[in-house]
Amino acid sequence: MISLSRLKKVMTLKAFGRTFIRDRGGVSTIEFAFVAPILILAYLGMADLTLGMMASRRTSHLAATIGDLAAQSETLTTANITDLWAIANSMMQPFPTLPVSTDDKTSLKLRITSVTMTATGPVVGCSKASNWMPLTKNDQEIKNITTAQIAVGESLMVTDVEYTYESPIKLDLYAFVKDGSIFKNTFYHHPRNGAAVVFSPCSP
Repeated sequence: MISLSRLKKVMTLKAFGRTFIRDRGGVSTIEFAFVAPILILAYLGMADLTLGMMASRRTSHLAATIGDLAAQSETLTTANITDLWAIANSMMQPFPTLPVSTDDKTSLKLRITSVTMTATGPVVGCSKASNWMPLTKNDQEIKNITTAQIAVGESLMVTDVEYTYESPIKLDLYAFVKDGSIFKNTFYHHPRNGAAVVFSPCSP
């Protein structure tokens, strides 16, 4: 026979089980515990993606602006070039243009080049660069300019920008925009005040 004390325990456990099954208290807390990590990851992912898009757009904007400013000049001195690099770095703010740590790949590379079309193709007149190698004078390194863009004897200002982006959001689980992503842009501008923009001096 089942003792009265054991029977009471069994009845108590059954009652507890029924009460536990009917109890809805704390369900919201449990649901939140499951949903919260997903919401947080989604939020961080959107923030990461938005920052990456902003960096890409700023890269395009500064390339167009620097090229336009250079094309407006009759002569570009060393001081003028230095000012252009300073403007470019300012335009990228609040994004850094230099590494902030030893494992950071962030960098902003800039190059402006005066190109003249000849009978044999485009030829580099002069090239200046920041954190990059300038193109060699009198070389035909630029292959993507055709006579459809400029006629023989005419010139173009070519602005190249390359920005290596490092996301400020560091998560090991995922990355919407990978660290070390490179945003590149090239813009072409016709000289505004003369046949060609003169670099003074032309040496690197």
